[in-house]
Amino acid sequence: MPIAIEKVTAFVTRPTETGLELLLLEHPFAGIQIPAGTVEHETPKEAVLREVAEETGIKSAAIRCYLGCEERLLP
Repeated sequence: MPIAIEKVTAFVTRPTETGLELLLLEHPFAGIQIPAGTVEHETPKEAVLREVAEETGIKSAAIRCYLGCEERLLP
């Protein structure tokens, strides 16, 4: 039986005069990324807010829109 590993990804945006800006992070080894990580002993909503806080320092983030879920079997 396959082992499930649940992941979350956050698209952190802010409004500007010309539209929304997307927050991107530059990891020293992995390149340009968006906040993401593994769900631990928490709900996916709690996990995504934790990952945003850990990776960006933003502690006041709020979930405005849920984009969906994808299940994929990996080799």
